[in-house]
Amino acid sequence: MGWSCLPSLVLAAGLVPLLAPRGAGTWARRAFRHHAVLDADGKYHFRWKHDNASIVFEVEVETKGYVGLGISPTGSMAQSDMVIGGVANGRPYLQDYNTLNFDGKLTKDNHQDYRLEYGMENNTHTIIAFSRDLNTCDNEDKIITDNTVRVIWAYHSDDVGQGGPQYHSSNRGRKSLHLLNPEMDTSIPSDVLTFNIQHRIVLIPNKDTMYWCQIFKLPTLTKKHHVIRVEPIIQKGHEHLVHHILLYQCHSSLNDSTLDIGHECYHSNMPDNFLNCESIIIAWAIGGKGFSFPPNVGLSLGTSDDPKYVMMEVHYDNPSFQEGYVDNSGLKLFYTAALRKYDAGIIETGVWVSLYHMIPPDMSSYISQGHCSMECLQEALSQEKASGIHVFAVLLHSHLAGRALRIRHYRNSVEQPLLAYDNEFDFNFQEFRYLNEERLLLPGDSLVTECQYNTRSRRNMTWGGLSTRDEMCLSYLLYYPKIDLSRCESLPEIAPQLKFIGVKEIYQPVMTWPFIIKSPKKYKDLSFTEAMNKFRWSRKKGREFNNLVHGIEMNIRCVKHDQREWQVNGIPVLPPALKPWDPKLDQQSATCRATSQYFDLLLMLLSLISCAVLTSGM
Repeated sequence: MGWSCLPSLVLAAGLVPLLAPRGAGTWARRAFRHHAVLDADGKYHFRWKHDNASIVFEVEVETKGYVGLGISPTGSMAQSDMVIGGVANGRPYLQDYNTLNFDGKLTKDNHQDYRLEYGMENNTHTIIAFSRDLNTCDNEDKIITDNTVRVIWAYHSDDVGQGGPQYHSSNRGRKSLHLLNPEMDTSIPSDVLTFNIQHRIVLIPNKDTMYWCQIFKLPTLTKKHHVIRVEPIIQKGHEHLVHHILLYQCHSSLNDSTLDIGHECYHSNMPDNFLNCESIIIAWAIGGKGFSFPPNVGLSLGTSDDPKYVMMEVHYDNPSFQEGYVDNSGLKLFYTAALRKYDAGIIETGVWVSLYHMIPPDMSSYISQGHCSMECLQEALSQEKASGIHVFAVLLHSHLAGRALRIRHYRNSVEQPLLAYDNEFDFNFQEFRYLNEERLLLPGDSLVTECQYNTRSRRNMTWGGLSTRDEMCLSYLLYYPKIDLSRCESLPEIAPQLKFIGVKEIYQPVMTWPFIIKSPKKYKDLSFTEAMNKFRWSRKKGREFNNLVHGIEMNIRCVKHDQREWQVNGIPVLPPALKPWDPKLDQQSATCRATSQYFDLLLMLLSLISCAVLTSGM
């Protein structure tokens, strides 16, 4: 490619030396398992890999000027950890910056913690690779954890001059990523087959939320196959509209007459056959990429126990009420006759989606808890797989008010390490995340999905529901071997919640939804949702309500794949008493490795010696 590159010596400006030349005038690029294109035009390619203590980045950008990369708490420049580099006059350079000062201006870090690995450029592109510790012990650097990371990027046609980097103008952007995802083999065998499931010509209405459903027939197979990978098919330009896609297996009683009929889901006029499809087998959410199953696991197709028909549900999110969109999005399934050892399953856990899940307004932190109860896991696992199931990936799901999510795991009432967490949750980036280590769930274990919400900007209650302005608190667990358990959820009983605001009686029998309040007088003839909104909420009252909900009886949902129920389904139980989670315990990143002045000097000396030896040998 005609790349120009030279080793970087220790410069007065604080540039970090290169140490590992592979030949005269050339540098060997590293191999990276993770890759993302950060811009819409494909000009900014970002690659990375990591171990338990450090991470290595490479950026390849269509420019001959500087390139910038940063870690931001919000996706903007403010309060960010930045690095800027390039190749000028044949020499690569790199600087560690931040925007932590009061005015938000770009400032050089007092301690340069990013290490330049190599740099090169040709007539069109610049490549810079650099590394850093996950935890640098530097307050001017962000700690890299398992949380969602909002990566910001920029570039310019000119290199950094004496006055610092010039303004990048519109050559900038942001993208949320999981930087510490385990490295997985996502290669696809040559003999794999594919099958697309796509909606056709769906007119998106000018309303904020629509769920569209249609039943599809899976390939007719004469023997068992395994789905080994799933990829989203999102129509170009509709990335902001398609919020999530769920694939449900349908009851075997269906036939081909149900095909080719698309309709709005959860609608009074939807086809009755939609009610025969309730067990989720595949889930994708906004921002996610394709997902490959581990090499010993696949989703079974082709046997008498496997679905012949599936229903695809696509959630369209249209808060600006845009018109004229016609969508053809869906999923691509990769499947093979080369069977793997285990069949995969998926369990939906968390808070059962309902108006009984409610969040007061003006709360900076409100925590909902959804229980996959000990009673449910005890019954299902004891009968299906007493030796337990292995969870290998998790998707955490919430809506716009969600700020942090976690899955707490208990065994014999003793809390285990977190199953998964994300303290920097991004509504626009929700994907399955591989666990660093598979987690064994045994009979009698229990899980609690906790969702932390912020409703400071809202003046009315936020309700559990389907719209992105409503809320959900769910987690999807991918596991093996498959058992007959589709949903393991809970929902707080409504009576104590109504009593909190002073409701004494409702009209019986219940004839409308939401049901109507009979007394006291101030709520008479209001629906319970109207009464909740009429109550004069304060932050103190909101905290008291939150504490109440954590201690009242909950209704258990424990459902099989064919919509039948385990015996514990529907019974009210008291939730276990849980200690509030300490956010400090989420920080599972490597301990910081402070770099002493002596080590810096030694590094410089070794670099100079290395470069001198190479120069004399050229």
